[in-house]
Amino acid sequence: MATLAPAAPVVTPPPAAPVDPAAVAARDEAHARFGAAYASATHFAQAGDFEKAAAAFVAVIPDLARHPDSADEFWAHNAMMMIREAQGDPAAALAENDQATLAAARGTWQPEQRETLAYLKDRWHRAYLTRMLAENRKGSVRQALIGYAESALEDYRRKARELGSNEDSIAVLEAYFAALDGKRDAALDAARKVDPAKDDDLEDLYLVVVGLAAGGDAAKAAEVRRLMRSSKEVHLSGAIMLHWLGHDEAPRRDKTFTPWHAGR
Repeated sequence: MATLAPAAPVVTPPPAAPVDPAAVAARDEAHARFGAAYASATHFAQAGDFEKAAAAFVAVIPDLARHPDSADEFWAHNAMMMIREAQGDPAAALAENDQATLAAARGTWQPEQRETLAYLKDRWHRAYLTRMLAENRKGSVRQALIGYAESALEDYRRKARELGSNEDSIAVLEAYFAALDGKRDAALDAARKVDPAKDDDLEDLYLVVVGLAAGGDAAKAAEVRRLMRSSKEVHLSGAIMLHWLGHDEAPRRDKTFTPWHAGR
């Protein structure tokens, strides 16, 4: 005879914490300031003034950090990371990536998504930025940084495939690494895995261009550049990607830093 399992104990949930109207108002005000900072930074990035773009976020991040129930601090550091890249400073960009990851660890927003989002963002950018940084280093430093970048890429690849997502994001990193390593065929193969008609992320498409150009497919690279420039969306990352496209196409005497020419 089967034995009946004992009845589950009745658990009375704790009463919900009272909503503090002042705290909600402060969070909403901080969120409004974040929106204004993003708009201002986008304006300055379009004009090529990345120092003023950065200053817009630096002014509001301390306030955003006081509101762990909002994702705004995380996204502000994510934006700062791109701006520091645009300034040619991948080391500072890595510091912003670390701050974004720490903001997510402190945060209470979207608990069912926050940890996975932060992990994927951290590993993708850690791989990208560390490999970029290696281009400005020599000897054992360069060798070590490339190893760290490859480990972060492998972490990202494993987690993304475990979730069954982000194949385009894997491919563009592989294209970038192969391009910097001088592996033309591998860069081309990885870049061709991405369908530009379906992936509208301009950062992905920028790295597709890098892979195609490194692999020798100039016609397809030009086609993707045209697609990127035809985008009607106005946002910070788009302004930075178009800034890089212009400098990558300029004569080699142009010494402006871009991810494709990170050793400049």
